[in-house]
Amino acid sequence: MRNTTQRTEILKYLRSKRHHCSAVQIYDAVRKVIPNISLGTVYRNLNNLLEQKEIISVEAVDKCIYYDGFVEDHAHFVCNDCKEIYDFPIELEKRTSIINAGFSVDSERVIYYGKCAKCKNANR
Repeated sequence: MRNTTQRTEILKYLRSKRHHCSAVQIYDAVRKVIPNISLGTVYRNLNNLLEQKEIISVEAVDKCIYYDGFVEDHAHFVCNDCKEIYDFPIELEKRTSIINAGFSVDSERVIYYGKCAKCKNANR
């Protein structure tokens, strides 16, 4: 795959963020650097980056897809109320038990849904 300026800027933006971004948020940010970029180009590059495992995606409760430039194995927690997405380390014990059972793990994706601490406390 060709490494285009658009792809480079999209990846650079995602890797500079510690939060999860929608395609429109990425488009708005990258457009400041590349004014003539289209939303379609952003979507095509995001799909290519996903295929190349350069980024990951998370579907939130509102069915919107958010993109994450942090590709090391980690779990996500999606709040059903505020829609915020949080990163958490994966429990190595679960991976070890899978490997000990004879399986080979290439990657994993764990997503929890519920209420974050802030929303849970606000409802009390």
